[in-house]
Amino acid sequence: MNNTLATNRMFLWASLVLLALGIWAAEAQAQTQVFHITQDRALLKGNEAMQSGDIESALVHYRKAVGKDLTAKERTMAFNSICAAEFVLGNAEAAAEACTAAIEGDNGYWKAFVNRGNARKALGDREGAIADYCRAHDLRPSQVSGTFEAWCDALG
Repeated sequence: MNNTLATNRMFLWASLVLLALGIWAAEAQAQTQVFHITQDRALLKGNEAMQSGDIESALVHYRKAVGKDLTAKERTMAFNSICAAEFVLGNAEAAAEACTAAIEGDNGYWKAFVNRGNARKALGDREGAIADYCRAHDLRPSQVSGTFEAWCDALG
């Protein structure tokens, strides 16, 4: 009987240790994941500032947001918003760089191609602008149209 009791205790302790290790491993894994229930506060403030016309404040908030732990979609949208804000402020080179970062995050984000096309056009890069407009049109023809469409075939 004592052997059975000792064996049961050993199995009980082993089970408790394994359970504790399992809980610890699950907690460690959960800590490395990012869950977003609501949009990042810096992005929200950036959007509010942009809508109210305070472009400089919007840019500060968007730049703060990209330094945080965002989802891939949020990061792409934040870089695209930085691009738009920089363009409005007359900083076409910074706008093009931000849009390139957005495109690197999501090569199918048509808005970033339109915005980078605008920045490239302002920089005097006609071919680059047309290529971006054409890519945006390929991705979302219902949203992107203009005089550039006739040139798309010539480029491609």
